[in-house]
Amino acid sequence: MERRMYQPTESQEQKWARHAAPAMPTDDEFKAMWKKSHHGKVTGWGMGKREWIVSQMKFSREYQIGIWQGRVDRAQGLDYSEERSENVYNLGYYRGYTSYESDIRGMDAETRQRFAAEYANS
Repeated sequence: MERRMYQPTESQEQKWARHAAPAMPTDDEFKAMWKKSHHGKVTGWGMGKREWIVSQMKFSREYQIGIWQGRVDRAQGLDYSEERSENVYNLGYYRGYTSYESDIRGMDAETRQRFAAEYANS
């Protein structure tokens, strides 16, 4: 079986292009923001920064392509694979592949049918 590659829609491309990644704060800047929002405590700032970084990845095109490619591979019954070296893509791929069933249930009926017709194995 030949692997199908996900092709984003024009509206997806437009949406992804609108989101620019914010500048990464330095550790000192992040510690100061953390301290201000946590009543003067610095404890936990490293985990907070990690969560901030992951939340910002969601806006990147590579992350979104990874999510959709993971869903396509899962729909086709292919094994999980990380073929790219970009962490952003691989995180998206992992999340798309592993949460495929719940993602499909969350789609509206028209989108689910369109996805199945184009990418799922019949």
